Amino acid sequence: MSGTSDGVLDFWNDRAGLGEWAGTNDVVAKRLEMETLAGFVRDGLRIVDVGCGNGITAMELARRYAVDVTGIDFSPEMIAAAKGLSAGQSFKGRVQFVVGEVPGIVGDFNPCDLAYTERVIINLPTWEEQQRGIREIGDLLKPGGLFLMCENSQDGLNELNDLRARVGLSPIQPPWHNRYLIDEEISRGDFGSLRLERVVYYSSTYYFLSRIVNAFLAAQAHEDPRYDSPVNQLALRLPSIGNLGQGRLWVWRRAV
Repeated sequence: MSGTSDGVLDFWNDRAGLGEWAGTNDVVAKRLEMETLAGFVRDGLRIVDVGCGNGITAMELARRYAVDVTGIDFSPEMIAAAKGLSAGQSFKGRVQFVVGEVPGIVGDFNPCDLAYTERVIINLPTWEEQQRGIREIGDLLKPGGLFLMCENSQDGLNELNDLRARVGLSPIQPPWHNRYLIDEEISRGDFGSLRLERVVYYSSTYYFLSRIVNAFLAAQAHEDPRYDSPVNQLALRLPSIGNLGQGRLWVWRRAV
């Protein structure tokens, strides 16, 4: 990502060998993201995974559907890991991985039906760069194509922290290398050919149970909360209720 510092690139290069944990330590939240994205996929689509990391989601989609997925990431180590993990695997579709960054995506990409990000735009340090990155991803799409922007919301995190304060829990801070998205900025942004269709609050139940209920119970037991706790696993089985939590999916469509 051209707008990020060398420290951010080093951070992701260092995580490239962590397998399922490369993108996040909360692998339950990662599973929830993947299932949410998969609900928009069908056979025959050409897909671009922008900021694919080590390719976990891209490979899962190619495993389930007859799709053509290109994964792009600015970390050479992540792309090397993705190629290594995909080698020898059997896919229903096709998957490939290339080095690239946003803003500044370059390369010979055929227009795609669907593009998505998972906590990628938030790695850009300013709203101007985030806005530009969103517009550039829109330019990868065919007219009528979808951009699934699965990112973290500062507004959602603020609401979560308000509830945490009520039960004596300390606020959650975004990681040092992230700038979470802000509703007001999105509402007045310039996104070129993209039009926002809806926002899916897919993580609301999960973050309530994991970051409030599970965290509170762990605090009472004088323990650190575990990402793989039974409470967090339960959250995967329940529908999302309300708009709590930082994980949101903004669904954009390129104008026809």
